[in-house]
Amino acid sequence: MLRASVSKAKNSLSALLGRVRSGETVLITHRGKPVAQLCAYDAAELTPAAAELAIQGVADPPKAPLDIARFLAAPVPRLPSGCSASSIISTERDESR
Repeated sequence: MLRASVSKAKNSLSALLGRVRSGETVLITHRGKPVAQLCAYDAAELTPAAAELAIQGVADPPKAPLDIARFLAAPVPRLPSGCSASSIISTERDESR
């Protein structure tokens, strides 16, 4: 695996991306410690709709497969008594303006 410091990555990003396109993985380091990894994007792992959203930058691809058993075992979220989901969403929208 190729290693590159943050400053080298900033100065030679195009060259590093060329190496990634050819199949290499690049480990980005900051003061000698790993902080990021550049690897080829594989849209084939996503559904066509998910791949399109990722390409547009609207959504990030999943970092790991969904653990269905763990998901189903998680407690179901409950709304506070007397609240509706639409009122909570409206409040959040108003606060973000």
